Amino acid sequence: MKLFFIAVLSILSACSSDNDKLDYPKRIEDVVEVELLRPDEKTNGEIAEIKQLSESVIIELLNALEKVKPIGPVKFIPDFFIIFSTKTDGTKKLKVNGRTVKGFKNDFGYEIPELHFLKTSKGQGEFQ
Repeated sequence: MKLFFIAVLSILSACSSDNDKLDYPKRIEDVVEVELLRPDEKTNGEIAEIKQLSESVIIELLNALEKVKPIGPVKFIPDFFIIFSTKTDGTKKLKVNGRTVKGFKNDFGYEIPELHFLKTSKGQGEFQ
């Protein structure tokens, strides 16, 4: 019984780790560039468009990511991928569907404030 209790505690502590946190650069100084990629539904996920974000749009995005609200585990087909290239931490990736964002390594979703450059039309992303 004691061994069972220890196993349950170990599993619960592993589940409550930081794996459900969004992994993105918190400071604009750490960002080298940010690319917004739109997958093409007709070609089974190949990239249809790539857009580099300007510094003002990157700042807007980082401010929005600071204000996300957790919504729990979600599964979706992404409208966009956001790829951060950083000075110190390499590449950070996020998936976006509508106003829901999640990391590449987990399915924990967050509601993001509406951003003009992440508009979607009939379930398919389009650049603004």
